[in-house]
Amino acid sequence: MNKIIFRDPNITIFQSALFQTNTTVINTEDVIMVVDPCWLPDEVLHIRHYVDSIRQGRSVFLIFTHSDYDHIIGYKAFEADKVFVSKAMAENPKKEEILEQILDFDEKYYIRRPYPIEYPNGDFTVFRDGVQYRQGQTKMTFYLTPGHTADSMMIVIWQLGVCLAGDYLSNVEFPFIYHSSIDYVNTLEKLPVIHDRNWFTRMIPGHGDPALTINDWLRRRTESLAYIFALRESIATGIPFDESSLWARYHFPRLQQKYHLDNVALMTREFEAGLWEWDPEFSLQDINNVRPVEQQTTGSEEEETETDNG
Repeated sequence: MNKIIFRDPNITIFQSALFQTNTTVINTEDVIMVVDPCWLPDEVLHIRHYVDSIRQGRSVFLIFTHSDYDHIIGYKAFEADKVFVSKAMAENPKKEEILEQILDFDEKYYIRRPYPIEYPNGDFTVFRDGVQYRQGQTKMTFYLTPGHTADSMMIVIWQLGVCLAGDYLSNVEFPFIYHSSIDYVNTLEKLPVIHDRNWFTRMIPGHGDPALTINDWLRRRTESLAYIFALRESIATGIPFDESSLWARYHFPRLQQKYHLDNVALMTREFEAGLWEWDPEFSLQDINNVRPVEQQTTGSEEEETETDNG
C-alpha cells in the first residue's frame, strides 16, 4: 500500500512501495489534478478513492510528466475530464513497447488490474515552453524538459508555488539518462529560468522526497550536474569514475549500478559521435554559485495561454 509522505491543504503526495514513486494530487477550489498515477492496483485505487472523496463536483485533470511505464500505469483507473501530455509523448513511436512493459510487469508478478491498460490519450498537448492552462483561478504553466526521456515536461502551479518535476532532482536517484545527456544538462540549466519566471519554492520529483525549499532543489540540481560532468570527465580522459562516492550518496547500488552503466554507455556513444567535448578547465564553481533571486522576474514569460472557465 502506498503511503502519504507529504500533505498540506492543497497537495497530497502518495508514495508507492515500489521505487519510492510519487503520485501527486493537487486540490484547488477549481480542479483536482492527478500527476503520474502509479504503481500497484491497490495503490492506484487508493488514490482514486481519495480523489473521489474530495472531488465535490470539480473537474479531474490527469497530468503525465513523461511516458515511462511506471508513470502511466494508472491512467485508466480515473475518469478524467482532461489529460495533459507533451507533444513528444503524444507522438511517441514506442507506445506499444511501453504497454508491453506494463503487461510484462503485471504478468511477472501475477497482477490483475481492475482497469484497462492503455497509453494516455492527451486532450491538451504541450508543444513549447511557457504554454499555460487556466481553470478558474488555477493557472498551470508547462515546460518541455527532455533528457531523461525525449518527452519529459515539468508543470508549475502558480498560486501554490510548486513545480512537478517528473524524473529529475530526486534525492534517491542520480540522473537516469535514457535520451540525451546534452538535453539533460540543458534542462538542468533551464531550471533557474523557469523558477525566475514562475517563483516556485517547492519541487516534487517522480521518486523520493519533495524538495520543500529553493536551496534544497538547487542543491539537487548541482548534484545532478556534478554527476554528469564527472562522468564526462571520466569518459573523455580515461580517469576512473569514483563510484564509491556515488554509492555513499545513493543507497541502492544493486539496482542502480545498471542505470549508471547505461549512462556510461550512452554518454560514451555521444562523446565518440562528437556531441560533447570535455573542457579540462571546466569547474563547477559557476554552478555552485547559483543563488535564488529575491523576487520574481517580470517581463516576457509565457508564450500561449488557454483559458477554461468551465
